[in-house]
Amino acid sequence: MAVLNPDLSIDTSDDPETPPTTGLIGVGYLTSSVHQLRDRLGPSQLGHAPDGVTETWVLHTPAGTAHLWASTSPADPADEGDVARRWLILTTTDGIQPWSYGVLPWVYKAVDGSTEAFPTAALPHFTEATVFAFGHAYLDYLYLRMDAETGRRDQLDRSAPDFRTHLRRPRQLNTMLLQLADVLHDYEWAHASRAERAAWARMQRPTPSEGLRYWKTRSRWLYPSGSGPHDGDPDLPGRLRALADTARENRASLLEIAPEMDLDLHDENEQTLRALADILIPGLDVLRFPHA
Repeated sequence: MAVLNPDLSIDTSDDPETPPTTGLIGVGYLTSSVHQLRDRLGPSQLGHAPDGVTETWVLHTPAGTAHLWASTSPADPADEGDVARRWLILTTTDGIQPWSYGVLPWVYKAVDGSTEAFPTAALPHFTEATVFAFGHAYLDYLYLRMDAETGRRDQLDRSAPDFRTHLRRPRQLNTMLLQLADVLHDYEWAHASRAERAAWARMQRPTPSEGLRYWKTRSRWLYPSGSGPHDGDPDLPGRLRALADTARENRASLLEIAPEMDLDLHDENEQTLRALADILIPGLDVLRFPHA
């Protein structure tokens, strides 16, 4: 069993106790080797996969619990540890946003060390998956990361050479949150009905103390009934790609303004936004717009 904390540290144990394997839903896939999973997530559990003998991993993330089950077997059992295999990612419905994809960025961050590739978990047969849902999964991830980084600022070593980078990271994550939230809300506004827009206009202004809900609704209260300030932009991939392009173009100037900026975080965000924009999900346009 492994526990991925909001600050990205991982606690592992060989505790045989495992959450129930019933009531799980498949939310995507991850490609990795057994050795890589053991190295990153610690000891596995046996006997909880569909075949009853394959190694499985249970990863507790800030967005819910993820189960990794092998969906393919290596041609040569002797090479099982080193061969890249496809692992089905399943989750329970006890997360922050039930029946969502919130665990995916955390699973990919824990195993691959980056969120960049998490949109690749949306394989074609996951027909209920949308760019919008994956965008909100990443929004949840950024919020929880920011909250964790903010909470640990008092524990930072002021004499460490990267102290200013760690100190500034919550602000950097906050900027990334605001940019992504604006894109998602603008897209949602473009698809909202007249009644939904009127309901948004009656919303009270949310406060940061409301936590994750604040980031999911922060700009809705600004939209008046009727057409609003504009009709929104239905091209979510285009907006995400433009946001990634802006991050790349402004990289040098941002570094001049804030030399302590976490460049790895900046680049990872740009690459993740671009990957979100490039998700290949057949039939996306004919799916009914999923509300957050």
